[in-house]
Amino acid sequence: MALSTDLYARFQQELQLRNYRPNTIRTYRSALQGYVRWLRPVHPREATLERLREYLLHLFETGRSRSTVDQVVSALKFLYIELYERYTAADFCVARPRRESTLPRVLNRWEVLALADAVPNRRHRLAVLLLYAAGLRVSELIAANVGDVDLDSLSLHVRSGKGARDRITVLSDRLREDLSWICSGRPNDTPLIPNRDGERWTTRSAQHVVERAAARTGVSASCHTLRHSFATHLLEDGTDIRFIQTLLGHAKIETTTRYTHVRNPAVLRIRSPL
Repeated sequence: MALSTDLYARFQQELQLRNYRPNTIRTYRSALQGYVRWLRPVHPREATLERLREYLLHLFETGRSRSTVDQVVSALKFLYIELYERYTAADFCVARPRRESTLPRVLNRWEVLALADAVPNRRHRLAVLLLYAAGLRVSELIAANVGDVDLDSLSLHVRSGKGARDRITVLSDRLREDLSWICSGRPNDTPLIPNRDGERWTTRSAQHVVERAAARTGVSASCHTLRHSFATHLLEDGTDIRFIQTLLGHAKIETTTRYTHVRNPAVLRIRSPL
């Protein structure tokens, strides 16, 4: 297949050549399309960095979130540095929006079990518990195959996680029976948690399961809340933070250390000096 002369198609091809994940490619392409629409009739190749900053300001003024603007910066950085080769990383002086300092939402163990108990479908209930028990991102859950499960060592091989990094994470003995049930007689390359047609779930389908369970129980939770809870509970149980970093697949320890701020002091037997 030849390299396209169409901006969007070529942009996508260059991302694919660098092995970006499909979700990232879709996000970056959407960000580029929004930028091009706003910039018309000026072509992106002719736009200045000052014009790009005006666009980012426009996004904030129209209510876009910090994370959305951050994704736009990443997409346009790829456009101007990798595709157009107009700037180097040092020259592309467009500041990213400051991260919000809010702490991640964490459930207690009873809330996690309540969420799972509110899911009547056995397959869906297992999916909810896997997000928590293995500390998975929702994309990692839906990408997992039957062959990634090792019931002997109670571990899960997470393939091409965020940043295209493989890792091994833990499973719970409490899930052994359900995992054996869902894996039994199925080929290794089939989805671990299939939909009703035996095909791979979409991210939105998995999110809907958790959202419906949250609505039934009144517990405020998302798929990522279960991952946050996994990390926090391991810390409370005394697990070394470096091990938790590995289990979560974090590239930087600083990403993992934020969970030290949401541990429950009562669980750690810390008492006020007063």
